[in-house]
Amino acid sequence: MRAFASPNTAHPAHAPDFIQIYPADAALRTEERERLYADILENVELGEFKKKTFGPALKRLCFEGRIESRDERIRDPGELISRINPLGTYVHAYLCLASPVVSEEAFVAILQHYKQASVTDMAIELVRSFDGSQLRRPGPDLHARIRCLVRALQQVISATAFQHLCGRMFSKFLSLACYRGTTENALVVDCWEGVEQFVGLGEDMESIHNLATDLFSGQAQEPLGYQDCRVIEFCQRYFQREWGPNLLTLLDTIYHAIPQDQRLRVEHGAIVFTHPLAESVVDTNEAAAPVPFAQLGAGPVGTGFFCLVRSPTAAHSRGVESFLGAEPQAGAAIALDVAIDGLQALAPFAQPETLQRVDDTTVLLAWEADFAPEAGRAEVAACVAAGCRVLAPVLWLESGEVLHLHGLGPGKPWRFSRALGSGDADEDGAEVRDVSELLALLLAQVGQEVFAKKN
Repeated sequence: MRAFASPNTAHPAHAPDFIQIYPADAALRTEERERLYADILENVELGEFKKKTFGPALKRLCFEGRIESRDERIRDPGELISRINPLGTYVHAYLCLASPVVSEEAFVAILQHYKQASVTDMAIELVRSFDGSQLRRPGPDLHARIRCLVRALQQVISATAFQHLCGRMFSKFLSLACYRGTTENALVVDCWEGVEQFVGLGEDMESIHNLATDLFSGQAQEPLGYQDCRVIEFCQRYFQREWGPNLLTLLDTIYHAIPQDQRLRVEHGAIVFTHPLAESVVDTNEAAAPVPFAQLGAGPVGTGFFCLVRSPTAAHSRGVESFLGAEPQAGAAIALDVAIDGLQALAPFAQPETLQRVDDTTVLLAWEADFAPEAGRAEVAACVAAGCRVLAPVLWLESGEVLHLHGLGPGKPWRFSRALGSGDADEDGAEVRDVSELLALLLAQVGQEVFAKKN
């Protein structure tokens, strides 16, 4: 007699058979893999998945190299409706990011098992999530894997889809340069050939055109972008004609539409551009009485504006020092050890009251100033236009009190805060009596800012 199960008796859950997706002899149980697992779990959210099953599935993948299935959706025996893979609908992305072998070839071998449309959708979400993102902070290992995955996409998705992806990344790169002041984690740096091909499509590129115009004309909203090493390299490769013909044609059209006196240049590894204050400078060929020159390092009498000015290279810093420290002579141009035309932006501020070298790329500068709104703004703008970065700008009052200045960039509200002394109370203002004490305070301030950014 055949026995039938009671209708109220539940079927036992199907025990999945796991597939060994990574080589069994791969070194998967290491400290590096522990960090990678934690990084992926914290920072990567691609596709659709269930959090309850995702964590254990990712752990099994990272440390055992096993998965339940390659497929995005799994149909269990006896079930009419399929379920999402525990690693999600973009399981292929996680197989790449957790792979013990990081190479384009290894990633392509994984991705080619999936439909092109699925990989394309994943690619769009991957770039949207990680291209210069401030919300997600992958560690160096995971970031390198993301970059490798982006490079591998070119061999898997359609050429047109990859080219449009590169166009988006190029626009993002320019936006980061102009508005955030850093292109850190920009993904286009590995995909310039794709940008060249995208430009050749003749698509509407209004956003790219507008952003590149702002960049090339010195009108970026965040001046720190002009000290970004990837922005400098991008501009340098343009001036050295190293880009492909399509991108060069586009950039030429943009660059030459800008008035000549407003175009930026790259000189000795630094981006420089004309600053409006330079137009008021008396031509050095005209006979004129020398500007009164205070002893370098003596410091201003009364209130002074002080700042650390950092150059991208030692050669550029020597040029700044020579340009500012040279005493003008009637009928003769200022002689420089390193000729840098962009330093003309500093001409209105030549011969500062203090000019002291701090290290190979940094000098301490000071000019007489009034304790009034906008103090220091013109000096900072000129330094930035000359390719320098201004650190720890302050007003040093005659009383010895030091005021940190904020909002000296274009369009920002000018404000100040009192430098604190060694006491714990907010009322304990720092009183500085000589330049060496002030320099120590400024260097400490720079150190605090660097620490804050890292954390």
